Amino acid sequence: MIITSILIIISSFVITYITIPILIKFAEFTSLYTDSNHRTAHKHKVPSLGGIALFMGICFSSLLLTPNDQFNSIQYLLATQFIIFFLGLKDDIFVLSARKKLLVQLICAQIIFFYSGVRIDNFYSVLGIGALNEVESNLITTLAFVGLINAFNLIDGINWLAGLISISACLFLATWFGVNNFQVELGISLSLIGSLLAFLKFNKTPAKIFMGDTGSLLIGLTISYLLIRFINLNHNSTNLVFEFRSAPSIAVAVVFIPLLDTLRVMFIRLLQKKSPFTPDQNHLHHILLRKGLSHIQAALVLFMLNSACIIIAMILHKVTGKIVITSMFIVLFSFFNLIAFNRMHKKYFNITI
Repeated sequence: MIITSILIIISSFVITYITIPILIKFAEFTSLYTDSNHRTAHKHKVPSLGGIALFMGICFSSLLLTPNDQFNSIQYLLATQFIIFFLGLKDDIFVLSARKKLLVQLICAQIIFFYSGVRIDNFYSVLGIGALNEVESNLITTLAFVGLINAFNLIDGINWLAGLISISACLFLATWFGVNNFQVELGISLSLIGSLLAFLKFNKTPAKIFMGDTGSLLIGLTISYLLIRFINLNHNSTNLVFEFRSAPSIAVAVVFIPLLDTLRVMFIRLLQKKSPFTPDQNHLHHILLRKGLSHIQAALVLFMLNSACIIIAMILHKVTGKIVITSMFIVLFSFFNLIAFNRMHKKYFNITI
C-alpha cells in the first residue's frame, strides 16, 4: 500500500505539473483569460484552465492505480467527475447561469445517491438526530453535495486558498483512510493532494493560472464524496484502528471554513435583500485582504484556521457533536472579532512565499 500511495502522489503531481504549462500556452494563443473586474481580487489577465490539469491528474491516478476488484466502487464517482468537469469547463469559457449549474449538480448527487450507495442515512445523534428514511437521506445527501460543491467554488477567490483548504481536508482524510486500510478512498485523497501541490506552484502570486470552476467544482464534488464515505465507513465498519464517536461532526470540521464562509455571505446577502448567489466581496478572504494581508498570507491564515478546526474536532471527538461544532464557532468568532477591532496587522503574518 505504501508503494501504491507514493505512485499515486507522484503520478497525479507529474500529470498536473506537465499539463499546466501547456494550458497556459494554449490560453495565450486563444486569449482565454479571466479579466479583472470589481468582483475579483486580482489585477491582471490570468487563464482559468487549471481545473483541466487537476482533472487529468486526479482521474489518471484513480483509473490507473485502483485495484481491478475494487474499481466498481468508484465508477459512479468517476462518471460524476466527468459531468462536473464539462460543466465547469463550459462555465469557465462561456459562463453558465446559476440555475443550469445547480441542475447539473443535483443530477450528479442523484447518480451517487442511487447508484453508488454513498449517502447520509444517519446523523448518529448529532443535534439529537438518528436514522433517516430514504426521502430524508436523499434530501440531506443532495444538500451536502450541492452545498459543498458551491462552498469550494465560492472560496476560490484568491491565490492558493482553495488549494490549501482542500489539501488540509485531504490530509486528514488520507490519514484516516490509510490507518484503517481503505485503499480506494486513500488513493482518491492522495491523488487530490498530488495534483493540488503541483497546481500551487503555478497559482503562487503572481498567479500564472487559476483552477476556475472546472477545478473548484471538481474538488468540491470529490471531497463531498470522500466525507460521506468517511461517515459511512466510520460507523458501519468493523475492526477499525481508529474510530470517531461522531463522524458527522468531524466531517463538518474538515470543511468548516468553506461552510462557514458560504453560510455567512449568503446570510449577509439575504439581509441586504439580494439573491444569495449575487457575487460580492464579503468573503473571509476579502476581509483579510482589506486588513493588509497578501493573497498568500490570507490563504495561509485560513488554511491554519481550517487545520485548527480539524485538530479541535479530533481532540474533542469523544464528546458530543454539538460541543465540537460550538467549539469551532467560538474559535473562529474570536479570531474574526480580533480582526474587526484592528488588533491584527500584516506584520504579525510577515510571510514572504
